Amino acid sequence: MPARKKATSRAATKKRAPARRKPAAKKAAKKPLAKAPASAPSAIGLLSQHMDYTTHRFDDVKRFYTDLLGFRRFEQDPTMNYLFVQTGQSSSVGFMPPMQGMGEPSPAKEPTLYFMVKDVDRAYSALAAKGLQFEGPPADMPWGHRVVSTIDPEGRRVMLATAKRRS
Repeated sequence: MPARKKATSRAATKKRAPARRKPAAKKAAKKPLAKAPASAPSAIGLLSQHMDYTTHRFDDVKRFYTDLLGFRRFEQDPTMNYLFVQTGQSSSVGFMPPMQGMGEPSPAKEPTLYFMVKDVDRAYSALAAKGLQFEGPPADMPWGHRVVSTIDPEGRRVMLATAKRRS
């Protein structure tokens, strides 16, 4: 009995019409579905990163990020006293005074703002010339970045980093 089933299976396979293939021209004309690149930053399809902070020194914070650090793409919403600063193609930070119902205005620990820059030594020199104080000169770190650290007007650590070239 098993031998006959195999024969029937082969016969059924022979009777099936071959799959029709589309001409190459039509395949090329069809738009492919958008796929996330193999190097996508996250499995959830992250498109941008934005971090919000409360501030008790709005004008000083605005000056620090726009004048000293030189982020040119920013907006200030006067109705909410909110500062939006675009820090990269897909990243941004926002600052506003604490408001009722927003939770604790002074969290126990805020994250470090870590900005990747083209040349940390050049950024360090330019910012130090503007009077910005750093915790020390740029230094090579074990994780492969050259980093310099400063503090914004409200005590948040701001680090500038450049990936070290591999030798």
